Amino acid sequence: MLSLEHINMLVLSAELGSFSACARRLGKVQSAVSHGISSLEVDLGVELFDRSSRRPTLTPEGERLIRTAKSLLAQSYEFEKIAESIMRDEESVLTIAVDDALLVPNVAAVLKHLSQVFPYIELDLLSLSSPDIINAVANENVDIGLMFAEVEPNKQVDFCYIGGVDFIAVCHVDFPLSKLRVSSESELAPFRQIAVRGEGKKESQGLISITPSVWWCSSSYSALELVKQQIGWAYLPLSLVQPLIEEGSICKIDAVFDNKPWSAPVDLVSKKGAQRGPVYQCFFEACKNTFSA
Repeated sequence: MLSLEHINMLVLSAELGSFSACARRLGKVQSAVSHGISSLEVDLGVELFDRSSRRPTLTPEGERLIRTAKSLLAQSYEFEKIAESIMRDEESVLTIAVDDALLVPNVAAVLKHLSQVFPYIELDLLSLSSPDIINAVANENVDIGLMFAEVEPNKQVDFCYIGGVDFIAVCHVDFPLSKLRVSSESELAPFRQIAVRGEGKKESQGLISITPSVWWCSSSYSALELVKQQIGWAYLPLSLVQPLIEEGSICKIDAVFDNKPWSAPVDLVSKKGAQRGPVYQCFFEACKNTFSA
């Protein structure tokens, strides 16, 4: 049977240039390394090193095998680390649903941190509208959701308020609303609104449409694309539209009743009584800190 220890000796000897350097790295005597590589050659039936010169060099056969040897060692290392993560009771898979309006850079940074702290977690990231996230969590299709808060409670789901996201009313700079000063909501009625809702045709309670003519999207990014095509106006996250406002293609609607950005509350949601492992807890705490900041 092939020995991973002997394969490691092969790789280190090739990388360091000698059996003695390999022995020093491993804290062994040189004879142990020489014997280990000789045993590997016997097991494989292949001569791995040319020993005719002062410094052993890989044979053509050894050159062919060294890449696979490195791959075997990497897989062995990963095998051990996954076993260690199991011993720490880390989740093997975590499914996270995020309203895409909340996929701000700080949340992306949280996911990057998660990948570094738990490199062997399999993460399933879903982009859903907020009303759909509650159902997905309640039906146990999602472990944790990041969404805009709902007024109506759901007895199957735990909610944790973590902060808010600023929204403003915007339109394209050539859309008729861009030239008007709006004194009341009724003055918006003649203009098509682009709004977001879920598959069940339900809007988030804090983001209700206010005009009779509405085009619907399931994504804030889709809504923004329609705004950019001058199809209508929309309430969108400030972080999403700020770059376009700065470049001059999108503008904030001049509404007297809506002079400052309003903050839509954000919740973390999970199934009541669900088991919450270390990966879940890491994401939960990092998101709390992100939005509270």
